[in-house]
Amino acid sequence: MLKVYWHCCRAIWRFQGYEPQPVTAKSFMRWIRQYTNDLDRGYLIQLLERVQFIGRAEMRTSLFNLNRRLMRRFQKEKIPTDHLIYLQIHDAGSSSPVVLNMLRNVTQLEHRNCRLIDGSNAKALNDTTNELEYGAVIYVDDFLGTGSQFEDVRQFLAPYIVGNFPEFVLAPAMSEEAIHLLGRLGVEPMTQFVHAKAGRPLHESSSVFDDQVQERLTELCLDIDPMFGLGFGSLATMIVFYSGAPDTVPRILRGSSGQAPICGIFPGYGDLPTRNV
Repeated sequence: MLKVYWHCCRAIWRFQGYEPQPVTAKSFMRWIRQYTNDLDRGYLIQLLERVQFIGRAEMRTSLFNLNRRLMRRFQKEKIPTDHLIYLQIHDAGSSSPVVLNMLRNVTQLEHRNCRLIDGSNAKALNDTTNELEYGAVIYVDDFLGTGSQFEDVRQFLAPYIVGNFPEFVLAPAMSEEAIHLLGRLGVEPMTQFVHAKAGRPLHESSSVFDDQVQERLTELCLDIDPMFGLGFGSLATMIVFYSGAPDTVPRILRGSSGQAPICGIFPGYGDLPTRNV
């Protein structure tokens, strides 16, 4: 039991700042005590050790560095900053608007006369690109998982881009699958972390855990949600942001929708119970 308490303290320290539901001694113990088998608890702790947490400060630093790399490139290519168009990916539940707002603040985009456009405003994108004739379009988000959401948005917006505008996606983290998708679409990724399949303990292509551990944790995930137990698209990603866990994170970490019957240690806002106001 002392070992469990040690891991509890470690989790509280590692995941400081998780916003949807702070990681506390109470939330950790409530999560781990749902599993009475000592082996299962040991497996859960092994899985938790593989979570890569990106806090608010790290997010800000990552956005700043990624954008600086882009700015240097555009400077070499003689593309002025007032010809750069930053787009938030407009979609239900997307964190893109929040991320673009953070990027705007830490890099002073408006002071550089960059253009910031809502992804739902196709007319503004069309008018702006028609006016500028050349430049670059930069889509902004925190994470690309399957990339399907981005593909849908881009399919809608692409016909409205007039002129010579190479496209980029700026996001601190992307899955291996998203990188391949962007290559197919002809959109260049700008990211700090590429989340490979081999590095995700519950992904079918991974050998991080031995078969017994992987199979048991996968079984527990599918008990919670037979269809999306390993996350959307069965991606089984292990990157968690201070603002929430993506829907590609396994259910054993996020818990049931509504947190019943199983509560998670990293529920996203959409996983929390609805509160009557």
